[in-house]
Amino acid sequence: MIKERTLLITVDLPQGATFQQALDQLGLSAGEVDEEYGLVALDPDRGKYVLLVAESAAARQGWSEAEGVSGPFADPKIEPFWLP
Repeated sequence: MIKERTLLITVDLPQGATFQQALDQLGLSAGEVDEEYGLVALDPDRGKYVLLVAESAAARQGWSEAEGVSGPFADPKIEPFWLP
């Protein structure tokens, strides 16, 4: 589990990509990605996936959309405003 602030990124990967393939393509280690969150298929038919990465890793990598990476995006905690 990552102890620092995390950010969401979207990444283009081949259909059926694995968590390890995503790490390899992005040049990340397992410690820089929230493994519990995992690799989430956003649009698997188009090869769009989401990862939750450490803020320091996102800043260091400097990905571009040309590399098939978008973001980083904030990942705010979602809670109800009130109880019914």
